[in-house]
Amino acid sequence: MDINRGKQKLELIKGLILITKISLASGVSWELAKMLGSKHPYLAPLTVILSIQETIQHSAMYAFYRIVGTLLGISITILVIKHLEVSGWTIGLLLAMGMVLPVVLRLHKTIIHQIALTILLVFVFVHKTNYYVSDRIRDTIIGALVAVIIHIIIAPPNYVKEAQKTLSQFGLHLGESFEKMAYWVNNNCGFVERENLINDTTNLLHELHQVEKEFKKAEKSLKLNPFVKNKKQMLKQNEQFLFQLKQGYTYISSILATFSDWSETNYISTVDRQKWAIQLEVLGEYIMEQVNKNSENYSITKSTLNLLDLSSIPLRISIPSELDCHRYQLSLYNDTLKLIEQLGTRQ
Repeated sequence: MDINRGKQKLELIKGLILITKISLASGVSWELAKMLGSKHPYLAPLTVILSIQETIQHSAMYAFYRIVGTLLGISITILVIKHLEVSGWTIGLLLAMGMVLPVVLRLHKTIIHQIALTILLVFVFVHKTNYYVSDRIRDTIIGALVAVIIHIIIAPPNYVKEAQKTLSQFGLHLGESFEKMAYWVNNNCGFVERENLINDTTNLLHELHQVEKEFKKAEKSLKLNPFVKNKKQMLKQNEQFLFQLKQGYTYISSILATFSDWSETNYISTVDRQKWAIQLEVLGEYIMEQVNKNSENYSITKSTLNLLDLSSIPLRISIPSELDCHRYQLSLYNDTLKLIEQLGTRQ
């Protein structure tokens, strides 16, 4: 409940910041457009509203695409406007002509949309006022620049902290899954518990994908952001930590099927169950310990982020010495055998 309230509060704050940015930038751009002689100053705040995106990079790219699309659209319209009258058919024909070239050149879809929008508005309004073309070019540039500048100056987006939180949540859930599997192995690998573990690993996979999305968003939020300081280094170290946790997920999702098959053969002894349960508990506890340390040392200025030091994890299980030279071949054999069995079930 507290987590949900925290998320709602954070989203509310972000919404208010976004409203402030759009409102301020719109007002500033309108006044600048009027000062520079625009007869259509609404075009500047229109660009502001469209350009302010989730990150500074997104905003800058959208603003650039809008300017390029506007210039291309005006160029195309000016070439043929004297030869056409305003009607639905002429507008449709002009739009088709104007958008063919950017589609063939595989330009960004935002540029294509802006070309179409510019062609439509310029074609209609240029017949009513001689100022529209120059106003649209000038005001679009004004709105784009103001939008990006305001986005940078006022609370520039930074999603590193959100990425850190999703990483910690995933790490804790991964550690809990290790402990659940330890209990399952130590208690004869029951069918119901196995199904619950399968659901847990499925949920972990969805959670992992979400963490990766958050990290991509965090990385983009740092681009063109002048106030990131040590956030890039922090994000890089957290990405290394995420890579290690991904290996933990791959491991736990793989051994689930192996333990299930092993238990059905009746070859797994009570002693083996206990040893493996202890090993899994150690792994789970260690992962959760490192996740907690990583969260505590979130501020890189205070301490270097902790990564999993796998060399310090004790190995509680062993195999007969005569099998040690065959362990890779046995592992490959088992994985290949399971794959063939799984492929055969679809026939």
